[in-house]
Amino acid sequence: MTTAKDGPRPKERDEPTTTDLNIQARSNDRVYQAAGNQYFYERLWTPTVAVPANTLPRDIAAFVGRGRELKALVHTLLQHPGPSTLPLYAIDGMPGVGKTTLAIHAGHMLQSRFPDGQFFVDLHAHTAGRRPLHPNDALFALLSADGVRPAQIPASQDERASLWRKRLAGRSALLILDNAESRSQVQPLLPGAGSCLVIITSRRRLAALAAQQVPVSLALDTLSPDDATALFATVADRHLSPEETDAVAELMHLSGYLPLAICLVATRLRPEPHWRIADIAEELAETRHRLARMQAEDMAVAAAFGLSYERLSPDRQRFFRRLGLHPGPDMDPYAAAALDDIAPATAHTHLEALYDDHLLDQPTHGRYRMHDLIREYSGMLAEEDPAADRELAVERLRSYYHDAAAEAARHLSRQVDRSRRPYGPGTGTKSDSAPVIHTRKQAMAWMEAERANLFACASGMRTPSEAARLGALAATMAPYLRLAGPWDHAMSIHRSVAALAGQTGDQPSRAEALIELGVLERLTGHSVAAERTLTQARELCEEIGHRPGLAEALVQLSGVRWRSGNAMGAAGGLRQALSLYRSLGDARGEADALNELGAVHYFSGDYSAALESLEFALTLYEDLDDPQGMANALTQIGMAQQLTGEYPRAIEVQERALIIYRDIGDRYGLSRVLNYLGSALCQVGDYEGSEIALSEALTVHRDLGYRPGQANALNYLGIVHRSTGNLPEAEQRLTEALRLYRDLHNRHGEADMVNQLGVVRRLAGDRGGAAKEHERALALFEQLSDQLGQAEALNNLGELMLIGDQPYEAMGHFRRALNLARQVHYPVGEANALQGVGRCTLRQGDSRNAVETLRKAGAIFQRIGMARAATETAALIAACPR
Repeated sequence: MTTAKDGPRPKERDEPTTTDLNIQARSNDRVYQAAGNQYFYERLWTPTVAVPANTLPRDIAAFVGRGRELKALVHTLLQHPGPSTLPLYAIDGMPGVGKTTLAIHAGHMLQSRFPDGQFFVDLHAHTAGRRPLHPNDALFALLSADGVRPAQIPASQDERASLWRKRLAGRSALLILDNAESRSQVQPLLPGAGSCLVIITSRRRLAALAAQQVPVSLALDTLSPDDATALFATVADRHLSPEETDAVAELMHLSGYLPLAICLVATRLRPEPHWRIADIAEELAETRHRLARMQAEDMAVAAAFGLSYERLSPDRQRFFRRLGLHPGPDMDPYAAAALDDIAPATAHTHLEALYDDHLLDQPTHGRYRMHDLIREYSGMLAEEDPAADRELAVERLRSYYHDAAAEAARHLSRQVDRSRRPYGPGTGTKSDSAPVIHTRKQAMAWMEAERANLFACASGMRTPSEAARLGALAATMAPYLRLAGPWDHAMSIHRSVAALAGQTGDQPSRAEALIELGVLERLTGHSVAAERTLTQARELCEEIGHRPGLAEALVQLSGVRWRSGNAMGAAGGLRQALSLYRSLGDARGEADALNELGAVHYFSGDYSAALESLEFALTLYEDLDDPQGMANALTQIGMAQQLTGEYPRAIEVQERALIIYRDIGDRYGLSRVLNYLGSALCQVGDYEGSEIALSEALTVHRDLGYRPGQANALNYLGIVHRSTGNLPEAEQRLTEALRLYRDLHNRHGEADMVNQLGVVRRLAGDRGGAAKEHERALALFEQLSDQLGQAEALNNLGELMLIGDQPYEAMGHFRRALNLARQVHYPVGEANALQGVGRCTLRQGDSRNAVETLRKAGAIFQRIGMARAATETAALIAACPR
């Protein structure tokens, strides 16, 4: 008689033979068995019977969610109504995610479709105290379950597999292979019959299970918040009240939306109906180790993770523990290599293996992430390592991020040729292995991918001994953060640098941090705080003789001042900065100061001086091959051209700037030029193009947290909606903008919005409300000495008087507007005033002078590209009596 090499020796009698094989689930009252792979089921052999085998474990009473996965299974069956080749299904996922539960539930749901037998076998890839089941043993159990007498079961694996395939030929059966380890374990168990449905579950990603068939992979993720809540309520046997919504949501978040964790937490509450969910959530949030609270009887989340960890090699176990020290949300092989002090290629191999074992996710190619609970488990394990080893690992990671960020900043910083001192001393170390960054685009892409990790590293440095390290890291991040934000996080880092540098007496680093902080405070609309911070930076630079820092502090401080209405103070500071930059031989700094000075000039109404400064700045930027500077200057030139009514030229210039900003990834610059471009397109009647540009601008402004930009975008969008007749939307947008301008202490913006709201009131038929708004706006513009704004308000008051059949009063307003518009060279205001004067003249019966005046207005509209207004004016002329 041939004996089995791997399986038990069959006995030549009909009495039952005990086996430890997982075939039949013992009766079990557990509501949920997400960790069912920790249990094994035994079956006693019974003689062949006519009834088809059904060894499925008991179905799960508290099954929740997984509709997409079940739908995929059912859809496949509907696509194969008759005998055909059904695909293999491989359900994989992290420990505790509910793979076994889904497979068992699907088996019960589908068993009527497979009347010739339903088989379940646990392959014990991850079962405490057991080795993975050998395929030969699994075949013995399957054949026994199908009614084959032990004496008739062959000894060799090949013969058993052949017999198994032969018995299933022509049958429609369901086979669930649970807790599989590898392809080699599963392959011999697969039926040859295509009419059999095979469902395989595994913690590992099994890419190929059959020589000629790739499985349909169902990668099981954690539950959605709604499904997690439903599972919790079912297991805890609770009717959740609306007052408990927030506490339950927090509890599900703390449980990582992992079914096993949710069930274990819910099990604690089930026998205690008077316990408050909020107390449990607070307890989990405050405890150092959540996993210790997620256990019941012999089930535990940590134990489920431990089964996977124990299967790793010692080197990979150490690597896994090191990953728990990473402070950020994800990592690449370079960061992982730094943590474990290994080569990136070796780190990549480890990462891929952990990914295959579902101990890591890979949300995007080449970037790896731990589930929150697995991260905590890894951190718990790391605590058993010597403290010195952990500290060295973290220090290597910080050095890697600083050095890689410094390389990226080299391509992004517009200050690389200045003598300004960087924050703190250098790190003194260089990573041997770092990603290749040769271009600005590569630098932007790296910074974007690593931004959250850089923030996480920086947030972990809060002591004076870490001041130099934090300052150095902040300095490398600063160029990118100015461009892309998020500015609130960036401000927090620079505040920390300034505070720690003050404690350690590093005044140059403190001054630089204050400058960066002040810039970001201005960008986020905190103008009062920005002026205070930048004044402090200027005084500190003067005190320590830090001339490059002083020059930039003056430029940035001037930017705050002219935006707050103090054009004279801004111009003085910029001239002082120009002198400093020229004495330092800093052409880029000189261009920056000229660019700001140009803005001061055009907001003061001196457009020729503005264009002179801006075009000189543009020339310097071109000589320096500074694309960001070029785009900044083009944006300002376009704005000056808009204010002088040269809309076609302004649009052309701003579109050039737009292309550059997109190319270099400058989201702040992009958002600003989109605002100005949208405004110009609106003026020439391209309302669709205007709304597209302004909507994108508003989105970017909100992403960045740039409130002045948000206010401007809302302002222009309100005008677009007013121009297209959507008055309710126009009023809503303008009201939002008004609120922001007031919050920002931007009185020019406030006056403009009050004026625009008056136009909306007039168009809506509320002439009394419109008059009040225009009079308020006029008073504000007069207080600000804003002649352009005064001209706008007077034109609107004239229009209101004319509609009210008061042509003489209207004429007075239009003539005042005309004089002011000509004084500040504002052609739009001039043309609108001339058109108003012409209409008033016509009302007074003087057609000849009316036509002459209207022709002047039409010529200006035509010259500046306002075709719609030109057409309307031509229609007025045509309607005049001859």
